[in-house]
This record gives sequence, structure tokens and C-alpha cells, in this order.
Amino acid sequence: MEDEAATKRRRTEGHSGLSDEPGLSSFHMEDFPEDIRPVILSLLSLKEVARTSIVSRNWTKLWMHHPNLCFDGTKDRSTDEDSVKIERAKFIETVNSIIQQHSGTGLNKFSIRCGLQQKSSDHLNRWIYFATAAKAKIIDINLWSRRITKRVYHFPLDALCAQDGPFIESLFLKDVSIKPHSDIRGFTKLTRLLLHSVKITGDFPGLLLSCSSLEDLELIACSGVTDLNIPHQLNKLRHLLISRMPVQMIDFHVTGLTHFEYKGDVIPIELHGCSKLEKATVMFETDNKELGHAFTVIPSISAVKVLIMHAYMKADIPVWISQVHMVTRRPACMYTNLRHLTCEIKIDTKVPNSHSGLLQLAHYLAFAPQLETLKLHMMYHKLGAKCWQGEGTGRKSPVFIALIT
Repeated sequence: MEDEAATKRRRTEGHSGLSDEPGLSSFHMEDFPEDIRPVILSLLSLKEVARTSIVSRNWTKLWMHHPNLCFDGTKDRSTDEDSVKIERAKFIETVNSIIQQHSGTGLNKFSIRCGLQQKSSDHLNRWIYFATAAKAKIIDINLWSRRITKRVYHFPLDALCAQDGPFIESLFLKDVSIKPHSDIRGFTKLTRLLLHSVKITGDFPGLLLSCSSLEDLELIACSGVTDLNIPHQLNKLRHLLISRMPVQMIDFHVTGLTHFEYKGDVIPIELHGCSKLEKATVMFETDNKELGHAFTVIPSISAVKVLIMHAYMKADIPVWISQVHMVTRRPACMYTNLRHLTCEIKIDTKVPNSHSGLLQLAHYLAFAPQLETLKLHMMYHKLGAKCWQGEGTGRKSPVFIALIT
């Protein structure tokens, strides 16, 4: 009994030996070099690191140097209003308690995921300024909301403008508002920028101008921007995603772009100088001429090697004739580098499998002499009904896959 008690006491006091056998030295966290400890801690979640204080007294304060502070209040989503308020208050208390005890040094990532809005701006501002003071390389703020609200939290971009030099490398914002200005600083190290459901006012091109190292730009369902006309060069940009943006035109100078993704209405799209483009995904919505538009009106993507197109068509006879005309219209340029082409098409029709016009897509093979694979996926939806028996489950169904050699 005494031996068992002594063993438990040694473990509680942090005498965490790898073995109790004689001749083997005990192991302490302090034995690791200081630059190695953050690496070890980064492999554990914040909750796991906090639990280590129960095992070892020497580990009690180690979690205060954890490089990744990620707080997720989206896991427990209550339905009644009183429970929501209690969960929100508990979340705020937890975050405040942890950042007050954290050392504020060596911070790599700071993440907030919770349904907080403008009325919680005091807390949110405190957390953001803590993250910027700690020079977090990654900041991820996702303030999801169950309801559409006009009073969203205004994210203070100027908080990222440190006097002793830029530090932010990745910035992810969702359900907030931003107001960039032409003199904004602090983004020269930023390589990834993701804005989802963000209300943008002010000088957005000026913000991108300050992001000289930007490699990945994703804009999803943002408001406040009518045109994405960026006159300056974004030479280091490799990936550009634009989805459900209510803009009238897209105009970028992206000489190093390798991956382009677009989902939205048919609008003018110009990607200047993207001769290195390897993959493009285009999904047009609410337009009967969309499939032909992808081939004939976006010459910027002609250098692409992999092209994926999603289209929606209505097979009414008068409209169908115009659609076939658009499909077979001569492309503005040759797709000399295109190797893999995938078309996913949804058709609203009265009679499935009765339109052979889409087979004229083969017309484009002459303009892609190096094409190796062609995949065509079609799904018919009966007008006025959910789908045809045997035809529909709400998913795409392949009509044929052709290999071209």
C-alpha cells in the first residue's frame, strides 16, 4: 500500500518517469529545449493541454503558452432563446478567462466560432486586440448567425497594423463587416484571405493592393461590392475563388494564377496574363446561354489544363434552339492545353432523354486538340414534378464517359 501511495505521489508531483526500473532517468517537460516545447503543445488541443495540469504539476502553466487558441461555440446549438443566452454568456466567460491567463507570446492561431454580433463588440474587440498584440499569424473569426441581421460586428482591420511590422499571414472572416481604406497597412505578409458573407464598404481594391504576398483569395457571398475590378498586379496569387458575389464584372491581373473557381451569374470575366492556369471550375446560374458562355466568352481560361463546368438549362423548345446555337458557336480561341473536360448539366424538361442537341458538344473537340478525357454528367428534371422515375435522386448521374486518344 505504501509503495502504491508513493507511486501516485510521484506522478502527482510531476515525477513522470518513462519507467520505474532502476537506472532509467525520469522525464521532465523542462528537459526539452524551449523552441521544441511549443511544437509539442501545438499537437494537442487547448483542452488536452489544460488537462495535463492534473497529471503533472510541472505542466500546470504550460497551457498558458499554447500556440493555438481555438474557441468553438457552435457545437451546442440550443433552440430556445434562454438556453442560447446562457451558452453565449458561458462562451464569453471562458474566452475571457483563458486570454487573461495566456502569456500572450508565441501565438500562431486565434479562432472564434460563435453566434456573436454587434452587441458583443466589446468582448470581440478585446479578443481581437489580444490576438494582434500577441502577433497571431492566423486569425479566424466566424460569427455565424441563425437569423439574417443588419447589425453585424465590424472587424477592426486597423488592429492588424502593428507599428513594428506586419505579422498576419492568414485571415478568415465570416458574418462580419469591414471598411478598408487606401492607407491601410500591415498586410504585406498575408498569403491567404477568405471573406464569407462579409459586408464590404470602403476601398476593397486598396486592401488587395496592400496584400503583396497574397496567394489564395476566396470571396463568398459578400455584399457591398458592385465590381471586382482590380487594376494592379497580384503576381503571387495562385488560387482565386469567387462564389455568389453580386457583382457586375470581374477583372484581375493575375500572371501566376493556377486555379480559378467561379459560381454565379453570367458576367464578364477577365483574368489578364494567367498563362499558367492549370484548373478552372465554372458554375453559371440562372441563364440559358451559360454553357456556351463558358466556352466562348471567357478567353482568359483558354490556357487551362483541367476544365470543370456546371450548367443549368431549360429544355423548352424555343429556348433550346438558342441554347444549341450558343453551344456550337465557334470559341474565341483554341484550348491547346486542355487535357481533361468535365461538364455537369441539369436540364428541366417535359420528356427526358429526348434532346440530342447536347451531343453537339463534340463540336468543341476540334478546338481542344490535346484533350484526353471528356466526362459528361446530365440530370433531367421533369417540369412541374420532382424528377423522372429512375432518373432522379437529386444527384448528378453520368450519361457517358468518353476517353479520347
